[in-house]
Amino acid sequence: MHTVTTGIHIHFAHHVRGHLGPCISLHGHTWLFQVSLCSQDLDHQGFVADFDLLYEKVLQPCHLLLDHSLAIGTATFEEIAGGLRQVGEKLVASREVVHGHSGTTQPLLEGPLCGARNEQPGGIKVAVFPFTPTSERLAEWLHAVATQQMADSRVTVARTRVYETLHPMESFAEFES
Repeated sequence: MHTVTTGIHIHFAHHVRGHLGPCISLHGHTWLFQVSLCSQDLDHQGFVADFDLLYEKVLQPCHLLLDHSLAIGTATFEEIAGGLRQVGEKLVASREVVHGHSGTTQPLLEGPLCGARNEQPGGIKVAVFPFTPTSERLAEWLHAVATQQMADSRVTVARTRVYETLHPMESFAEFES
């Protein structure tokens, strides 16, 4: 069995709905999303899958959805969308004060990605998931994205990993099919 693995760093904040500890607060991480693909046979070029294709079809859309966003679940978003709009408007307005213009909006993912989507309340970037975005759930979601985009009769998704903490010690969630 041949296996290839690649990943991407993504900077984003999240909130864990109902958490009994500190993750109830908005907080951020430098996440690492990794995807491992496997195949018994290599393609005509000698690949399980071209790393560039894996990046373009899986990792880049994840980055576009999540980079410098707040990741929250649908239930939380529905409860706080109005408040986020007010906060977003004030935060974005600071550009006018500091720079004399409103700047440009952040790049967003067009359309949904396995149930997740971007919203822009008040001009800030929010990634809304159909679940509370814990590392474990994000790893399973990443597996679904990779399966949808890359799996075929020859290639399967072996595992996905979502690293929430890299330093001083790695902490990650993994999902295998």
